[in-house]
Amino acid sequence: MIYTNATILTLDDQRRIISSGAVRVVGNNIDSIGKADELATAHPDDETIDCRGGIMLPGLIDTHVHTSQCLLRGVSEAAGPGDFHTWLYGRIFPLQGTYTSDDALASASLCVLEMLKSGTTGFVECLLARHYGLDGIARMCLESGIRAALGNLAMDVSPEKRDSAGWPIEMWQDRESGISGTIEGSSRWNDDRGRLQIWFGSRSVEPINDLSLFPELAALSEEHGIGITIHLAELESDNEYARSLGHRSHIALADHLGLLGPRTVLAHCTIADDADIELLATSGTTVAHCPANNSATGWGPARIVDMLAAGVNVTLGCDGAPTNANMDLLRDLRIAAHVARMRDHTRAAITPETILEMATRNGARALGLQSTIGSLEPGKAADFIVINVDAPHLQPVWNPVATVVFAAQGSDVDTVVIDGTLVMHHREMKTMDEAAIVADARARQAEVARRCGIDDLGSSWQVV
Repeated sequence: MIYTNATILTLDDQRRIISSGAVRVVGNNIDSIGKADELATAHPDDETIDCRGGIMLPGLIDTHVHTSQCLLRGVSEAAGPGDFHTWLYGRIFPLQGTYTSDDALASASLCVLEMLKSGTTGFVECLLARHYGLDGIARMCLESGIRAALGNLAMDVSPEKRDSAGWPIEMWQDRESGISGTIEGSSRWNDDRGRLQIWFGSRSVEPINDLSLFPELAALSEEHGIGITIHLAELESDNEYARSLGHRSHIALADHLGLLGPRTVLAHCTIADDADIELLATSGTTVAHCPANNSATGWGPARIVDMLAAGVNVTLGCDGAPTNANMDLLRDLRIAAHVARMRDHTRAAITPETILEMATRNGARALGLQSTIGSLEPGKAADFIVINVDAPHLQPVWNPVATVVFAAQGSDVDTVVIDGTLVMHHREMKTMDEAAIVADARARQAEVARRCGIDDLGSSWQVV
């Protein structure tokens, strides 16, 4: 199959842009890439798909996703959410605690559908609780075509600490079930093509968790080749906790516990200082930057410009729908650029080219798949998207990279190909039943709210 008549952002080592380009796909991989007329002449009998002058680029990779929270889209803006602890333990956990495995699967399906339709071809899920049903979500991801690293929940919270914090028992599980479930799930689901990985996922290094958990996760990660994803250095209270234990910072504590390394993705790191950034860079740790979520919560921007300059692998994440309200990573590219420029008070802080690298090449590295995906090159897996540039807000195209980063939105994605499979074409999903997924999610909303018993989930304005 030849996908032809596109402006191709290869993201290869030379960062070539091929005008009037084409990509030839054989099986799962890119066989060749070049000028459209040259590939047509070399392979006259190949079937073709006309990309209609669109912009082709590697699929986007979202490195921090809560699939279970798409059923809770926008509830963070309801009346009375309070501070972070109140929001998490008084609203989000109680809602998610009411889920059946079917609810969790419905939410994850909605999330994956939204990501695929907006150009995300791979993601890292950070926290899959046991009652969500790992196997059902893993199976759905494979059937959808998306690449996924599913962080299976690993925690060590005693019943006494659980009850003291107000952690709903439905969201609680013992240490051994999380560890064994992850290792068993990894052996059951991991595949040679990098389509699916099972990782350890943990909420945070925080007072409620027994710290002995984390060196064990680090050792098991090394032994079994399992990734780790965890929230870290989100709030100044994280640093205060670390200092109470005699460590300079939350990231220094994580380093002491063995968590830093090339198989670890840390979410947020909004309070990282110079010494922290050096630790992140020398250890090869990935930071998942979530600019839209952090802006909505008022946490402030992470120092991603300084991190990138130091050599940290910085990637992008949408985080969760309760706060960010959508899983459109293409939209969040411009938010990442705006936030970085605002923080440094200069347009020169970051370029659209760097932002796009974060969402493609850097994301591939976070998944451990940098030799497989992240750029469009012969021999690599055929993971790419095509953006239709016919809409008024995308014309004219002076700089295709700037058009993608600053002007495009998820609804402009016309075609999605993953591992050589045509997943979406002309906005029509080939691997998921869009109407059924949306209807199922809509139908479950009222029942989840009823079971939870929280009343103030809508607007503070009067509904008549």
